[in-house]
Amino acid sequence: MQTAKRKALIGDIGGTHARFAISDIDELSVEHFAVFETKMFDSLQDAVRHYLASVPTRPPTAGFAIAGSVSGETIRLSRAPWTFARSDIADVCGTPHIHFLNDFEALALALPYLKKHDLHEIAGGDRDERGVRLVLGPGSGFGCATLSPAGRGWKSIPGFLGDASFGATDEWELAIRDEVAAAYDDAPLHEVLSGRGLETIYRVRNRLTGRGGEAIPAIEIIKAAEEEDESAVETLDCFISIFARYAGDVALTVGASGGIYLAGGIVPKILPALAKPGFLKRLHGSGGRSNYLTDLPVHAILSYDVGLRGVALALSDRFPMHSLSV
Repeated sequence: MQTAKRKALIGDIGGTHARFAISDIDELSVEHFAVFETKMFDSLQDAVRHYLASVPTRPPTAGFAIAGSVSGETIRLSRAPWTFARSDIADVCGTPHIHFLNDFEALALALPYLKKHDLHEIAGGDRDERGVRLVLGPGSGFGCATLSPAGRGWKSIPGFLGDASFGATDEWELAIRDEVAAAYDDAPLHEVLSGRGLETIYRVRNRLTGRGGEAIPAIEIIKAAEEEDESAVETLDCFISIFARYAGDVALTVGASGGIYLAGGIVPKILPALAKPGFLKRLHGSGGRSNYLTDLPVHAILSYDVGLRGVALALSDRFPMHSLSV
């Protein structure tokens, strides 16, 4: 019989939203789910306190997927003004049994356990069931991770592609790169493939085409594209093209024979654009591009709790049965 010792507080903390739940880390359940905007709180500590006050139990284990690097004692959330010490979060949770991992690292861990309803198929293909799987995508920033076979299990390795320099391939992209570089020492990819990036592309294209117009939030650009607004459609097509190119490049680099998974807060909102032929055409490429890509399955992750399930998996592995003490 399972005991309360196997319950854990789990969190998926992004630049825009913080998601919390209680999980049985053996059954990988997700209960008492709650989501908050990060701007509602001054710190992760405050958000955790608020959540714990709303649930009937304080589990003896806790784990958090964080948007950003989790190395070191002090952790800074990317694209949000939260910086915290591991020990501070342990104190708030009331347990020394605590674990942090990157948010895309958590997504990758959950990939083998996803069901059909968690995914939207963009391209079929022959997946190597024990091949490397790639998950990447835009939200408040741009994240990626790979999942590789390790013995009888899996090893998730986060990457930081969003911090890499954006490389332009045409005049439009060069103008976008110049716009981003004017505000940064370089032109990091997360300032192109993100909500802010979508807004930058819209602003640059309108300026260069002489359309003018006010800057609008990313969600309104996406909505306008659905309504066939010319500027918004061109903006989203440009965004999708860049996204597809990088997805293909990274899939080739890591040998993603297990498939490509698109994730991040923006992905479910732009499914119609991802379903257009242009996305796969750019991902597969032509000329020097490898035919390897055309055989890979491509899916978009739809479910809101996949990152939380990945945290539960990480905790189950880190704290095996009977290893916890009260």
